[in-house]
Amino acid sequence: MTATGPPAEPGLGAGPPTADLAAPHRRPAGRSAPEPGPVHDLRLVDLDTLTRAQEDAWATAYRRYGTRLQQSPGYARAVRAAGQRVVVALAPLGIIAFTREGEVLTAVGGDEPVLTEHGHAERLAHLVTSVRRATGASVYLPLVDAAHAGACARAGCTTWRRPPNSLIDWSRDGADLWGRALERGTSQLRRKRRLVERDGLTVRPGQSGAHAFAHVLAVDDRSWKAEHGQSMRLRGGQDALYGRLVGTGEITAAILFDGERPVAFRLDARVNDRLTSLKWSYDETYRRYSPGLHLLTEGLRQEWAGRGVRTVDLHGSPDTLKNLLYSERVPRADVWCGAAEPGALRARERAALDARVTRAHQAGKGLRHAFG
Repeated sequence: MTATGPPAEPGLGAGPPTADLAAPHRRPAGRSAPEPGPVHDLRLVDLDTLTRAQEDAWATAYRRYGTRLQQSPGYARAVRAAGQRVVVALAPLGIIAFTREGEVLTAVGGDEPVLTEHGHAERLAHLVTSVRRATGASVYLPLVDAAHAGACARAGCTTWRRPPNSLIDWSRDGADLWGRALERGTSQLRRKRRLVERDGLTVRPGQSGAHAFAHVLAVDDRSWKAEHGQSMRLRGGQDALYGRLVGTGEITAAILFDGERPVAFRLDARVNDRLTSLKWSYDETYRRYSPGLHLLTEGLRQEWAGRGVRTVDLHGSPDTLKNLLYSERVPRADVWCGAAEPGALRARERAALDARVTRAHQAGKGLRHAFG
């Protein structure tokens, strides 16, 4: 892939002041928004040809500014190991990794896909429109924070709303977490907690390496997700992605055991003072214990209280479990910068998925019912 502008190593220079960002919206038909000028010194590099100097500069920027695991070179390497082609946009404004499939570049990151100084939402719009010009490919950013999506909409991209992300304020080290769950839930929560304690199920936190991930896969293979085609082995290389991340210790697994049998897990990524619980699941045989609830209440407190975490990101749309625990919900949207017809198709597909999930959620049912 060719680069635009003269060769330059990636850096993070000063940018324009942050704009007052509006909520995401569709660009009105027949009206053209002013497009930002091209990003100077933008380089588009296949991950496989990234130089040591470029990767070192990326790693340095991540240590300085990173807030999400998905902004890191390690995560991009894991995506590549899962069989996807990865292209990296390097510019003074920031760094973004994409997967490339045909004529679509999809951002690897989630709500904050651009690695840059915090508080510069407009930089994403500059980078996205510049990547679109440089490649001719459509650029897709799924589940972006509303502030970033709003900046992209003003730059001429199309956006559509997605379900919000759920966060836990961890400033009290989770001391208020169980009480909040009890206020929102039923007396069954106490009964399930006593059941875990009575039968001696125990959490082993901070697990990493190949042996730990073998336990994770064993649980996932016995979960409802396996039955409905949503397990890691059945979802486009997720077993390779998370296997690499757990194997290298870039994320850790908290595993609930019944004796020596693994029965549930929670995968965590810590970046500065933000902890993201990326994924959790449990052996369907142990459903009566509500293992996910235990791992996201007592399990979180045991492992992360007193360790400087300020926010726990539950990494996904509302569901019955997150409803018990969240303290804030952050609006999100998808961004599409490119060909209109495939963008409209992508929006319809996402809307159909969200509608299924929302119907299950509003009926008080678990996520499995959206895939039944």
